[in-house]
Amino acid sequence: MTCESKRSDPTTVLKAVRKCPSAIAYASEELQNDRRFIKQAVNQNAGVIKYVSERFRNDKALALLAVRNDREIFSSLTEEMQSDADVAEAYLGGKPFKLKNAPEKVRDNKEFAIKTLSTYGGVLKDVSERLRADKDVVTAAVGSAWNALGYAAEELRADRDVVLAAVRHDGYALQFASDELKDDKEIVLTAIETYEGDVLEYASERLKDDRETVLAAVSRCENSIGFASERLRHDDEVIRTVLDAHPGQFENLPEDVQEDLDYILFGLESVVKHLPDPEDYSFFDDSTSEYYADFDEAEEAFLDIFESIPPEALQDDPDLNDRVCRLAIELNGAYYQEGHSPSDDVHDEVVRRVEALCEEHDIPVSPVLKEAINVLRKESDKKKDDKYKDLSLEERLFYENLDRYEAIVGKSALKFGAENERAYLGPDGGFVKNCMLSFVKDLVYAQNGLYQDSDLWEDGGDEVNLDETYKQIRARLSPGIRVVREAYEYYYSENITVDVSDDIHLILVRAVSPKILEIWLNKVDSGRERGKWLAPDRLSEFCDIVEHICSIYGKYRAIAGQRAAELRARFGLS
Repeated sequence: MTCESKRSDPTTVLKAVRKCPSAIAYASEELQNDRRFIKQAVNQNAGVIKYVSERFRNDKALALLAVRNDREIFSSLTEEMQSDADVAEAYLGGKPFKLKNAPEKVRDNKEFAIKTLSTYGGVLKDVSERLRADKDVVTAAVGSAWNALGYAAEELRADRDVVLAAVRHDGYALQFASDELKDDKEIVLTAIETYEGDVLEYASERLKDDRETVLAAVSRCENSIGFASERLRHDDEVIRTVLDAHPGQFENLPEDVQEDLDYILFGLESVVKHLPDPEDYSFFDDSTSEYYADFDEAEEAFLDIFESIPPEALQDDPDLNDRVCRLAIELNGAYYQEGHSPSDDVHDEVVRRVEALCEEHDIPVSPVLKEAINVLRKESDKKKDDKYKDLSLEERLFYENLDRYEAIVGKSALKFGAENERAYLGPDGGFVKNCMLSFVKDLVYAQNGLYQDSDLWEDGGDEVNLDETYKQIRARLSPGIRVVREAYEYYYSENITVDVSDDIHLILVRAVSPKILEIWLNKVDSGRERGKWLAPDRLSEFCDIVEHICSIYGKYRAIAGQRAAELRARFGLS
């Protein structure tokens, strides 16, 4: 093949430019003017774009192809192509975070900047200084990112139109506004409306003392009261607005307000007002409760406010005592929302805690609270008796534990979302393990009164032949049971431990077969001179109990696993 024929042969030329892009200059005139061939050459080696004719160097499609194949070729493009927004976008390859290291032509491309910042406003920090002072560019950025205003030129952070656009997107942007605009009531109110955080913190001192502004803030954001002026933090309307919308903020009110009995009662009533589904749980016929999103938060808020009541006030005023206790009973009744209660048991935690607080402070327990506790106890006993009446003691213990842990799952799923329970409800998850742990513990309690039977234990452990006891346990229970004599601390941290007494523990080891129940006898007790050990003549009774637990463990664990599978299906986690 002659030299001339090689210059006109597309295959030969493409092979050459693949190794050396400047070889395109030696191609025949026909090939150098053939756009289709030039496109093939650029696709082979992006550097070819530097050696083609001016017409092809300013061909946008060829420039885009070159940059997409090799970002470094951008600096070799013509001025016209470097200034093209699409070419700039191709340079970044859909990765806006690379803008900070891009050539100045890309960082200073207004058309490209507006297009990119409309979606990724936070990269305003990486455009050129000129564009950070361009109102069109900054307006596009603040409409998509809360922090974009912080990267704008100082004069635009004082531009009312720009700042208003920023806070309309996200009120948190107020922190970056100029001091003058932080004193603009419309801008601050707009920020409060679009962001539920502590926007009031960034408002001017004048607006922190403006009733309308503060009321708007405290009604939307629970923490805003802390940024209001001292005057408005003591304002009756502001205080009641805070407690009506966010009673959990009682502890952040001024100390003298927290000591005001009227506000204490208002706060308690507000907690109850926001409880769920009053018609379904109300202990009283005149309940006026509404929805409260988080029961745990409501309970915590109620008890915190309750403890603010001076004990003498409840001691000296039976009517006040009854009023507060009625509210506690209402709260207690709202433990579950309708449709989310996986257990038929009765919840009495709140009233019990209020009862304990009364006893702690020598406050007479209100008759209405006593009655409620009595009713709840009878109701709970009746529900349990009705539900488990046809079960043996062993079965009842198991299903009571199973239902209790299902209730815990329902409450957690309601608060954190069902997906939070995926691992817990897994085949080897905590649901089955914890249920079986509690069941074994309760079974040990129930079997022959093991815990209560003092004759099973013998004082003066130093006189008992522990080695002989070990041998008897091994002989009776081996190989299903093995004796563990390692350090207590290790097993306590690595395993689930069920106390049988101060000195003997049934340990259900996570890493071994479920049928293996570990026994550990604490032979070393540095805390006291004499211990309480398993009485030798009761050893057989003890082993009977352990053998029984081993024999039924697999059966009940399978049932617990099936319940976990049903819960996974209910929550769509299968």
